Amino acid sequence: MAKKEKVKKFVQSELSEQDVEQCPKHDFNELYNRAHAELSLQQSKRDQIIAVYIAITSFLIPFALSSEALDMTAKGLIFFAVALIGIMFTIITIRYRIYKEIYWLCCETITRLININQARLNKSIVQTMFYRSLLKKGGKYIAKNGKWMSGKYFSNNIFSSETLHYIILAFMSTILLGLSAYLCFPIVALYRILLSVAVGVVAFVIILALYFTQCQKVYAVLVDGTDNSFNYAFSKAWFLHIYLDEKDYPIRDTDNSQQ
Repeated sequence: MAKKEKVKKFVQSELSEQDVEQCPKHDFNELYNRAHAELSLQQSKRDQIIAVYIAITSFLIPFALSSEALDMTAKGLIFFAVALIGIMFTIITIRYRIYKEIYWLCCETITRLININQARLNKSIVQTMFYRSLLKKGGKYIAKNGKWMSGKYFSNNIFSSETLHYIILAFMSTILLGLSAYLCFPIVALYRILLSVAVGVVAFVIILALYFTQCQKVYAVLVDGTDNSFNYAFSKAWFLHIYLDEKDYPIRDTDNSQQ
């Protein structure tokens, strides 16, 4: 029998006081430039998704409509497949939108950190500056009773370029979803029209609600004040993780350990 290879366990090295830079120097200008570049990249990715989806629809939809070999149900399934691709693209677009928001907050936080004495810079100060950036941008949507004003957030952002790009993608997807319902269900014409409109409208409302719900989660800490809500946004702001967290990286004093 072949001998089993011995599995070597990972051993974590401990840090000593001599390993830690007591006053690290950070290039905040470079951090800002990189955060801004990532912000622009998220926008570019969003535009690419819309371009790809338009290309898919411009190829598959004319093919489905012009093909005589396909019956109504088959054409409806093609419409459904294209609509499903669009809906998945909207979910990806939401992710890009959230990261763009986070990187914007990173840029604002970095401009605050430039004014902090680097010798005093630690996890608490970095996170406090990030929280204040959240408060500056999202505080206007917090009511006096501490609740999030979803209506105000919706009205202030519904006509932004970011939201309109998303709406275009969502509108295309839900129209195709409604048409797929029309083609796939051979019922009375009036009922088919009502069904297709209902499917399209319901899907559009759900997709739009998902967009605003996910965007609002970035500012959830302003409402509930919990670590989980704060870390939802801060964990994505990796440009700001420029401190040594002693909970994750235990420091051992070599002088004391040798006694």
